[in-house]
Amino acid sequence: MAALAKFIELKQIAAAKRLHQRLEQWRLIERALASLKLRFPEFSLEETLLKVTCVNALYRTNVLAIHRLVKHAVEVLRQADLTLAGPELIEELAVPPQSDGKVHRHHSFGSKFAHFFIDSERIPIMDSYAVNMIKFHLERTSMALDPNRPYVAFCANHSLLKGELGFPITNKDLDHFLWIAGLYKVYCKKRNAPINREVHAMFENQDLSIVADLADLLPPVTSGRNA
Repeated sequence: MAALAKFIELKQIAAAKRLHQRLEQWRLIERALASLKLRFPEFSLEETLLKVTCVNALYRTNVLAIHRLVKHAVEVLRQADLTLAGPELIEELAVPPQSDGKVHRHHSFGSKFAHFFIDSERIPIMDSYAVNMIKFHLERTSMALDPNRPYVAFCANHSLLKGELGFPITNKDLDHFLWIAGLYKVYCKKRNAPINREVHAMFENQDLSIVADLADLLPPVTSGRNA
């Protein structure tokens, strides 16, 4: 049985790349984080505090106990082999020790932190848009489910989707597609949905090239592979 419920065409990925190139704010953020990685390649307390604070502020990952998470991240990263680390590292990073008896999970933060500061190809970004778009494109019976290790399950589904596409693609390009297409899917359902302002403005723009790219981004869906 095919793993894809709805096929993704190469033109959709290409459209997402062109649309992402129009987002100056997000391109600046990616360049800034790449620069931060070059300037501060290690994970001391000071360096990790800078990196955690930037990711949390720029991506609004809702980490409140910053200093506790920083100390936790430093300890986890000190013990890990960062040349090989994969999804299990995010599971560790995402759940710092708690002081209030409640378990606070920060998988979106952990994936973004590791994506930008460890390895963008090995560690895809997990957020609500990526999760929902993967659910949209994969057959439910093919998907991995693990509520105790959601990032491990997400990576399994991400890899499955990537492997079913039928053409080579980097994780960065797939991440951009899942994010922009996920946002556009929300926007199409509710035009005043509370999404990023820069992205919303692009969706509202009537420039013919943007309109054409949005039409390519989410064309009428096709079940399984194209004939």
